[in-house]
Amino acid sequence: MDVATVLKEIQENRTIQGKNLSGLDFSGQDMTGAKLPGCDLSGCNFRDAILRSSDLSDCNLQKADFRGANLNLANLYNSDLTGARLRRANLTHANRTLAKISKWAMKGAYIAGPTAYTE
Repeated sequence: MDVATVLKEIQENRTIQGKNLSGLDFSGQDMTGAKLPGCDLSGCNFRDAILRSSDLSDCNLQKADFRGANLNLANLYNSDLTGARLRRANLTHANRTLAKISKWAMKGAYIAGPTAYTE
């Protein structure tokens, strides 16, 4: 799938589950409410993207760039964010339960609400 196809599916409120979307550039895109459970999003560029209320559960988010992204209320349950860049990302009330993410990676991110880390 390419970026345009993914964005169209999101606009039409469709779920994209378990697909390999690694390395795609979603920088600056409004992906509010995206449903991408179980997808491989490793190395994707989400810089300054809006991912508010998105379902990114069970995803491979290794080395993804979320700098300046809005992940407010996003579901990151059981996702692997090893090596992800999160500086200036808004993770207010994001579900980080069982997410593989280090406290170091969260440095510089905006966080409010319950916190759960797995290192």
